[in-house]
Amino acid sequence: MIASDAFIPVVPPRLIQGVYSDPELERLFRVLRTEGRWPLIAGLYFRSVDELLAVSGRAPDTAGAARLEDFLTPAFRGILGNNGLCYHDDLHEIFYSRKLLDPVKQMHGARYGAPYLFQFNIQGPSRGLDGGHFDGRSWRGMDPTNTPAWLMSVMAKSGLFDAWAVKAGQVITYFYDSSIDGGFTYWPDGPDGEPRRLAPPFWNSGIVTDNQRMFHRGEACGPRDRRDLPDGFGLESRLRAAGETGWDVVNDDRVIAHYGAEEIRLLFHYSAHVFEDMSDLKRYFDHTDDLTLERALNMLMDDLRARGVPFEEPSDPLQDSAFIGTLSKTYAVSPSRFPPQAPLDSAA
Repeated sequence: MIASDAFIPVVPPRLIQGVYSDPELERLFRVLRTEGRWPLIAGLYFRSVDELLAVSGRAPDTAGAARLEDFLTPAFRGILGNNGLCYHDDLHEIFYSRKLLDPVKQMHGARYGAPYLFQFNIQGPSRGLDGGHFDGRSWRGMDPTNTPAWLMSVMAKSGLFDAWAVKAGQVITYFYDSSIDGGFTYWPDGPDGEPRRLAPPFWNSGIVTDNQRMFHRGEACGPRDRRDLPDGFGLESRLRAAGETGWDVVNDDRVIAHYGAEEIRLLFHYSAHVFEDMSDLKRYFDHTDDLTLERALNMLMDDLRARGVPFEEPSDPLQDSAFIGTLSKTYAVSPSRFPPQAPLDSAA
């Protein structure tokens, strides 16, 4: 049994309005519309349904009958900065701004902090398939830059690695100019607690939050009659700008769906690492007490043995579906209650 109180944030999310100035929004949206054919989120992080179920709030027992494609939605992502480095000159002042960093430091009462990650999601009309998840955590030596998403989720749920945890927080800013579903559900009292939600419409509306330690989900969104996936949609589908404000889903150069600006939900996700004092900061940046992949996997396998969980030690643990499934089931924890306005939809 996993302690669900491990997923209670240091403070509940705090809503703020007008996160970005008009000139900043112009720069942000220009990058979105000129720089990419943006990939699916699922395609970036998952190679199998077992890996997805290790992260999502869905029951791992469904893995045998499910396919990764059953859980796809038109959710696309681009990375604007990562590991403390901004990828676009036009966004340098935004990524390194104190107006984003200071709220995260204040949330934790931290003295020092540094921006870590800046990304965006663009979501087309979608059903609500997300059963609740938490963002990938960072530990000294292991983080989303070098660790699969499924393994980070299992590590967090196990509670074995808290001694190496790095404090973090996010400023997530929503854009969804519609009242058709599309809200944000979160569980600030843990996955066994009552869900709460922020209801749309949103425009430049942000939350200061600790999403690495709180289950949350983006709800179903967009016109209800457009939520079925377009024919031909798959892990290789991409999103590109179309015209002044629209978006096309493409397979290579073939357009399989078009979304107007009013049909999509968009968010910018800023994340920072923060540190209580200089010794905490130096321990992280000087790598004096880092986890390694080998140590983390050995700790998980030792814990399985201590629990009496049968498993066969894998030769390739990062790609062994049976091993991933065993870890996912052993450390399973997820929300079971959803707002009546935002139920959990059935997978295909």
